[in-house]
Amino acid sequence: MRPQDDKYIFTDDTDYSDSSKSSVWGTEEESTKKCIINSNVHGSWLNLCAGDGRFNNLLLQRANKVVVADIDINPLNKLKRNTPDSLKNKLTTQIFNIVGAFPFQNKSFDGIFCVGTLHLFSKNVLQEIVSEMSRVLKEDGIIIIDFATDIQRVQADGTNWVVDNEPSYIKVEAIKLLKDLFNNYKTEMVFDYSEPEKVDLGYKTYTFSCNFILLKAESL
Repeated sequence: MRPQDDKYIFTDDTDYSDSSKSSVWGTEEESTKKCIINSNVHGSWLNLCAGDGRFNNLLLQRANKVVVADIDINPLNKLKRNTPDSLKNKLTTQIFNIVGAFPFQNKSFDGIFCVGTLHLFSKNVLQEIVSEMSRVLKEDGIIIIDFATDIQRVQADGTNWVVDNEPSYIKVEAIKLLKDLFNNYKTEMVFDYSEPEKVDLGYKTYTFSCNFILLKAESL
């Protein structure tokens, strides 16, 4: 699917047809894996903007059911190919754009997971997304997200590529934003750094690095 940033369609126009288990978005951060392992992951979970499936098998190992959602079917097809047969009975896919109403009933999920995406949206759009998260989350539910800040995408010629209309949050700004967005939750934040890593989207290659905030929010 071609990206359309003006419509909040932040796809990558990447060919996911190969069966490689490696994510085009790089390795899984240890702090995020540790957060999943140490959290009470159970019942039904929603993996928003799941892409090609970083961390999803870890969620499947712990939850009874995981709904993986994305606006693009292609990365989800790769995710399904790379899901062990022993876990596929727990997996469901759903296609939708998170800037609109989520296609789920109120209080549908025990947990929501979303990484690598929310930093792309403006504050007003984020407010709507978090509102929908809260609507479909059960009263004792958990939300785990990461939020990239101070992003560097360095191309081969040394220039920094910036996604069109990306807000480009800095760390101190993002901390305040997340505290405001999740002020009705009990929150924990871990601050980490993604080391420079090559990202190859086929049509574009760059080295990505960032600070990121790992947020765990529990319903009060």
